[in-house]
Amino acid sequence: MWLVNCSKKDIECLFFNKIVYNEPDKVQAQQYQKIVNVCFAKDINSGRYWESKFRDLELEEFLKTERRSERFKEIKSKAAQKGRWKIAWPETDQTPIESQENRIPRWSKAKNGDPEYRKWWINTG
Repeated sequence: MWLVNCSKKDIECLFFNKIVYNEPDKVQAQQYQKIVNVCFAKDINSGRYWESKFRDLELEEFLKTERRSERFKEIKSKAAQKGRWKIAWPETDQTPIESQENRIPRWSKAKNGDPEYRKWWINTG
């Protein structure tokens, strides 16, 4: 049975007349009763779901989060625009020195399979 299809009188009847259940069916019966309790408290039934107070609150919360997210996007874009023009990398004097650059031997792919070259690279290179 779908609880959404219950009328207001059906929800009231289910709310005031609690479910009687056996021990193996305890979890399912309690879940069913919780749904009935929520439907009764929030006035949700087949005739008034879209007019319920709960739906209005849900819509207000959705609009708040939408406005908040739009505001964050606006702040983020403004910060990005301001930050984009203010970034300046400091000038450094890191020109390579030829004598130090040539000091480090480079691994030769052409001699990769040569065992003599490997031994020289590991020991002296």
